[in-house]
Amino acid sequence: MAELLTTWFIPGKMHYNYFLELCSLVFMVAIVVAYYSRKKFPTAVFKLFGVCLISVTVTISFDILSCYLLDHTDVVPLAIVEFVTEMLYFSHMFCSYLIFAYIFYSIGKTLKFEPRYYLTIIPTAIATILIFTNCLHHWIFDFVEIGSGAYDFKHGPAFIVLYIVAGLNLFSTILYAVTFRNTIPKKLLYVLLSIIGIFLIAVIIHIFQPEHLLYGVVYTMSMMFAIITVNDPDEKVDRISKAFNNEAFVDYINTQRTERQRRHFIVFDIESFGMFNEKFGSLYANEVLSSVRKFIESVNKTTYIFKTHSSRFVLLMRNREEQTQMVAAIRHRFSSSFNVKDKSIILTINLFYFVNNDIFDNTDSYKDFFTRILPTINFKDSNFIELDETFMNRINRDRRIKEILEQCLKEQRGLYMVYQPIYDVGKKVFNHFEALIRLDNDELGYVGPAEFIPIAEDSGLANEIDYFVLNETCAFLERNPQVEILEINISCAEFFNNPSYRFLKVIKEHNIDPKRICLEITETIAVKYPEKTKEFMQDLGQYGVQFAMDDFGSGYSNIARFITLPFSIAKLDKTLLEESKNIKIFFDSAVNLFKSLGIPIVIEGVETETQLATSKTKKIEFIQGYYFSKPLKEEDLQKFLVANKMA
Repeated sequence: MAELLTTWFIPGKMHYNYFLELCSLVFMVAIVVAYYSRKKFPTAVFKLFGVCLISVTVTISFDILSCYLLDHTDVVPLAIVEFVTEMLYFSHMFCSYLIFAYIFYSIGKTLKFEPRYYLTIIPTAIATILIFTNCLHHWIFDFVEIGSGAYDFKHGPAFIVLYIVAGLNLFSTILYAVTFRNTIPKKLLYVLLSIIGIFLIAVIIHIFQPEHLLYGVVYTMSMMFAIITVNDPDEKVDRISKAFNNEAFVDYINTQRTERQRRHFIVFDIESFGMFNEKFGSLYANEVLSSVRKFIESVNKTTYIFKTHSSRFVLLMRNREEQTQMVAAIRHRFSSSFNVKDKSIILTINLFYFVNNDIFDNTDSYKDFFTRILPTINFKDSNFIELDETFMNRINRDRRIKEILEQCLKEQRGLYMVYQPIYDVGKKVFNHFEALIRLDNDELGYVGPAEFIPIAEDSGLANEIDYFVLNETCAFLERNPQVEILEINISCAEFFNNPSYRFLKVIKEHNIDPKRICLEITETIAVKYPEKTKEFMQDLGQYGVQFAMDDFGSGYSNIARFITLPFSIAKLDKTLLEESKNIKIFFDSAVNLFKSLGIPIVIEGVETETQLATSKTKKIEFIQGYYFSKPLKEEDLQKFLVANKMA
């Protein structure tokens, strides 16, 4: 046995136990092969993780080779041993830096444009220079001759620098992970902290028992742990179609800005897929989805294919030419049948395509597009539609308006109220006003409520706008006791969900008589939500709050709403002032009907002397319009009232 040992090992020097490293290397090779053989979306995070796997495998290989060569310095040229050892320490430095880079990308940063990463790359570069110039100064490591042409390894005076740089990289990694913990998966944060804990344990063991090599074990455990928890490629692949899934598409959305990925989109839905599934069963339906994915791949293998919904596919191409070719291929393919098992099936799709002009710059914008904007695309004339620049600009403008609204509500600026006087014909005074919300922004200029209110309703901001309006108008009434009635427009998309006591609380905080407030409800909303409308009106009506049906004549014009709902005022739409014979007949009938019901009328949109005369002839109680005044800010309204002796 002693003779065998002297054959394999140099006597009189420390020998490394690298059996566990050999096992780790076998496992790492298997992991690398398995990882690269599976389908994965090539984002920077997945690419970096792949590089980490290869780097770890190379590091373990150099660790084993270095130890083996150190055990045979009597027969192996010292220059080779030194070079392999240098590569070992460099690969260790590189691995610690890759972990930092991986976390950096995971939080949405980019190494190309983020200057703070130099805090780690500069020390790493310094350590690398020291390693590869070690043959000149031997500050990192050196070899001591122990006889018979053999050498032993020893640390140099600057070896501690490697520990410091590796520690700095790990510290920076922890710092960024904790600082941006809300932007990375929690599982990734836990994995990182666990890996660092394992590394520290291995370092401590190595300090006290340097002959035992455990870094390969730590690396292997870390990579396996990361794959199982956060880097499993299968988690990004739809199990039915084998296309990338919605989670992968969200990853793309969150990384496209930093990675400058492809921007040419095709989106299509298979019509009536649910009915098809029910009729033929899931096996046929799944085969259809798989066939569609295979067809796309046969046209262009570089196309990224996502299945983001039950039957919706999103395709990403590198350029306009590829996009045009793909649209033509899809149009041709879906004009004929798909052979699925024993059936020949004709599939109809709705498809649109566009160049992403920053429309998907985050997850919220992606969700907003598919929930709010997609339903507005009209497929009646064609199943294949290109979303042109005008359409895309409108989408971007809508998104920007949403962002500005959020900022305005947060900072309480940009949104403001204006008030339009309403003339009381009987009293010949302006004691009745309508409050209207406005939006002014330095970037977009004036944005009308007809544009921003629907965006607010679709974005879940209407509730906040309602309370902004109510607080502002109640404060206005508190400052202006001469105002008898103030009509207030509130968003009908959200306010039914608000308990009436919350409205009453705001009114009481300003010490306002509820009878001075008249909430406007459009006829369309009254038809759409009759029960909720009635409940809301009854709750507030018992405290004296009045209600006006706004824009009567522009929608269904169902007079039954006035019988079943407690409206106290009818506001006739300005379209009823047109000169059309049929409109005049309808106008006369509406006026007579409301008068027979004892409901006062406000006619909107009066702009000319003729319209004013017509309104007075019909004995309409209140007249509103630009003939008297446009909507005014409060300070301008005061001047108007002074001029009309009402201040």
